[in-house]
Parts: sequence; structure tokens; C-alpha cells
Amino acid sequence: MKEHELIGELSRILGEQPGEIAPSGLGVGIGDDCALISPPPGYDLLATTDSQREGVHFRWEWIDPRSVGRRLVAVNVSDVASKGGRPAFALVAAGIPAGFSPETIKEIYRGLAEESRRYGMAIAGGDVSRDPGGMSLVMTLLGWVSRGAFVGRKGLAPGDLLYLVGRPGRARAGYLSLERKRTEPHFGGAWEAFRTPRALLREGGLLAAHPGVRAMTDTSDGLGRSLAELARASSVTMRVDDIPVTREVRAWAGALGEDPRELVWTGGEDYDLLVGVDSLSEEGFLVWAKDELLRSSPEGVFRIGQVEPRGDAEISFGEGVGSQDWGGGFEHTE
Repeated sequence: MKEHELIGELSRILGEQPGEIAPSGLGVGIGDDCALISPPPGYDLLATTDSQREGVHFRWEWIDPRSVGRRLVAVNVSDVASKGGRPAFALVAAGIPAGFSPETIKEIYRGLAEESRRYGMAIAGGDVSRDPGGMSLVMTLLGWVSRGAFVGRKGLAPGDLLYLVGRPGRARAGYLSLERKRTEPHFGGAWEAFRTPRALLREGGLLAAHPGVRAMTDTSDGLGRSLAELARASSVTMRVDDIPVTREVRAWAGALGEDPRELVWTGGEDYDLLVGVDSLSEEGFLVWAKDELLRSSPEGVFRIGQVEPRGDAEISFGEGVGSQDWGGGFEHTE
């Protein structure tokens, strides 16, 4: 299939999927040298980029093409969600190996389209090129956040409390079970968490608007790494009092012969939200989280620890937690 024919097919796929109406502001989309986008008044622009690369983020024997496209969208949306924003428009650059099936590429883009509509965003352009290695997909996502509502990693103060919103350890259990070719049906939830992660977009917006929330990040590379990132950004020491392990993660870890705390601490791709909460707001925050944030939701809220007096960006561990690798998580440079 010629390049212009493939691009035409992919453009139709991106434009024909049912779902939520894409955000307004797109003057010119796919088909020109650049997209023309008009940000809404009263909002700041968010920009992030993330990728899905064969052999690094996925293996074809583990995952179907449509799920690869869905993954690419979710991992980018999670960054926007962790700042309290809304995704708007994305550009996708696809590096395609020689001889790759056009139908497989179209399935990837069907996943892109489905997940984009789910989060109310649109693919506004991109690039298709030859890649001498495996399949490579890179998304640049633009989003909006109300002016003054941005919640960054920097902002923690001594005495603040650290909470995790989500379901930690599930994706790591899925990765390990697939790597070890485990086929027991009870790993189904873990496989789903790894293959098609969700971004906590609704929760991120609500958390950012809560007056007690001081800082926030997602846990794309593991809880340990995310805590270290917050500690460095705010120049504080943190005490970890608990590494939350749910019943299902404990069961999966037992079947895999793994320490369940290690799945949570170093296992990335859960895309949970780690938040710093003003200690004076804790009681109200927990009531609000139960009644509004997590109403009819499968997610949980877990207290991780507390921010100690300012000093070196370090993490200490409370009694009964055990020692963990400071900043442990997935390393892209090793």
C-alpha cells in the first residue's frame, strides 16, 4: 500500500469512530503541514509526550494491535490528568518496520481512535515513516487546564500527608505473568491492567480542584520513583509508613513467587495518582474522597506516609515497612 493511501485510510479511521465529541478549537487538522489550534480563553496549555515501542513497552505475543493504540492514548492522558487538565488534541508519529501489515497498522489506529474519543480528545495530525527496528509510536498531547489550577510536583511542605489514589501493583503482576507465560484465568485482571491501562482523568480533575491538595503526579514508573520525584521537586524528606497491597495483588504475587510490596514499589504502568495533602485538610479530604471522588469507583485511596522537615530529598521507612530501593522503578536509560 502506498504511503498516501495508508494515510488516507488512517485519516478515515480517526474521523469515523463514534464516541464523545472532540473539543472545539481545531481550525485545521489532518491533511496539512501543521494543525491549526485555538486555545480556549481562560485556560493554560498543557503539553506532554510519551511512546509505545515494540520490545520496550510491549511484545506482539502479549498484546493485540488495537490495545497498543489504546495504550498510547492512555499513558499520555494520564500525564494531563495528573495536572488537573483535560486532553484536547494529539499528534502521532508512527515508525513502521518494512513489510509490516497495513491491516495491523489500521487496527492500531482504530485503538487510537476509540481511546481518544473515550477521553474527549482528537488526533489532529502526525507522521508515518519507515523504522528499521520494531514498531514505534510517539504521541504529543496538548491539553487545557483552567488558569491557576495547575498542580505540579513542587508544592509539598513539612507535615503534608502522602496519599495514593488507584489500584497499585496490578500492571506489574500482569507484565510478570505474561513474561512467564502463565495462563491461569485468575490473572485476567492483571493482564487487562497491563494491556489497556486507564487514565484517572475524572479523579485528576477533582483532586486538582480540592483545596487540600498541594502536589500531584502519576505513578507511570512505579510508586518508589514517583515518591522520589515529588521529594526532589519540593526538596523534602519523606517517611513511608505503608506500601499498600490489595488482596488481588497479594494473591497474584503469591502465585508468581514475588514480594507483593515489590510489585507496588517498583512496578510501573499502573497510572495511579500520588498526591500530597495538607495535614489540616486530611479528615475532610478522606470524607470527600469516599463520598465524591471514589463514588461508584473501583479505585482505592491509601495513605502512604508523611512529609518530614525540609532537607535532602530522601525517603525513610517507618517501622514494619522494610527497606526499599530509594527511587526504585523502571529505568529507560539502563
